[in-house]
Amino acid sequence: MTLLGALVKRGLNDPAVPLTEYSLVEYLGGPKSNAGVPVTEAKVWGLTGWYRAIALLAGTMGRLPFKVYRNGTRERVTQRTILDNPSPGQTPFEFWQTVYAVALGWGNYYGRKVRNGADQVVEVRHIHPSRVVTDAVDATRSNPAGKRFKVRHDNGTIEELTPWELMHIPYLSPDGIQGIRPLEIHRETLGIGLAVERTAANFYAKGARLDGILSSKMDLKKAQVDKLKAQWDERTGPLNGGGVAVLDNLTSFQPISIPPQDAQILASRDFTVDEIARLFGIPPHMLGLVAKSTSWGTGIEQQVLGFIKFTLGTWIELVEQRVTRELLPGGWTSGTWYAEYSLEGLLRGDSESRARFYHAAITDGWMNRNEVRVIENLEPADGLDEFVVPSNLTLVSVNGELVPLSAGGVADAATEG
Repeated sequence: MTLLGALVKRGLNDPAVPLTEYSLVEYLGGPKSNAGVPVTEAKVWGLTGWYRAIALLAGTMGRLPFKVYRNGTRERVTQRTILDNPSPGQTPFEFWQTVYAVALGWGNYYGRKVRNGADQVVEVRHIHPSRVVTDAVDATRSNPAGKRFKVRHDNGTIEELTPWELMHIPYLSPDGIQGIRPLEIHRETLGIGLAVERTAANFYAKGARLDGILSSKMDLKKAQVDKLKAQWDERTGPLNGGGVAVLDNLTSFQPISIPPQDAQILASRDFTVDEIARLFGIPPHMLGLVAKSTSWGTGIEQQVLGFIKFTLGTWIELVEQRVTRELLPGGWTSGTWYAEYSLEGLLRGDSESRARFYHAAITDGWMNRNEVRVIENLEPADGLDEFVVPSNLTLVSVNGELVPLSAGGVADAATEG
């Protein structure tokens, strides 16, 4: 068997090798970008911007708590659901952090549903997207999504599953079947970033950056060179900085700065982070690029709110609907319950801003004091479930006449009559 044949055979039997069209290329070192650098999942995770972007998004959305309500109402479901503990091997935060990390990097998440005797989902087991091929099939009553999943197991066997058995969360999909993988469609951008990182590493590895050159008008033997260098390092090292170095009249020092072209290569690392921030819809300052963020205060606050509204909001809506359909009772048919993220903690401002918000909500009568206590992670207190309004407010009757409120906030029946 040829070497290539052996690699192909090994790759097809290796569960770590994706089933996708680029599997062999990636196994043999990864598909290369035009920059000449292999672009693989392992390599792009080495880009600090990529790592931070996914860690930020997955961590932020992973910590959002789910609340379950009865369909058509705002009545909370108090009994335990699959969302309280979706995977026994992980905490809820770890589970959802994994879901988002995979979905962000691959454009798709897959999880095997484990059901009990009543056909309720009691556990979700992660399946890496590299093991799954998604096909479109004719929609049926038992498979309204019109999808079929081929999953390859460790022993090399292929199992066909339906959406009833496998939860699929695609992000941006041009065909409604398979999500787009960011690493594939942005291979050139990420390849440039990897090439810059490699160039910068080689720049330092080859000793291209010297502090300076000690030169002598005399021919020096190796022992004399080593002695002169040791004396110079000892006198000007980090622990002895700030002093004055004295050279004899036959020796001079010439400092060396980074050449402009090399400095440009190092600066272009920021360009990669900026591109990744654009790719994931994250304000650059949240990935550490603060040089362009001169509008501190309100400007930064508005950027964060825009990030929550447009970037996180898209993912939140996507996952809420998918979880409602895939994991909760009656999701495919009656829709008995629905899931909703609680965003209060994410949108919570400073103490002064929260105090003003809560005061307006309570005095305007659309929140009661116990609702505020729950948001602030405080136990409800007796007597605080009633809605209150200031005693000087008035109501307008049906015929347009003003109806004053009594001290207790109740319309004066006599006046109303």
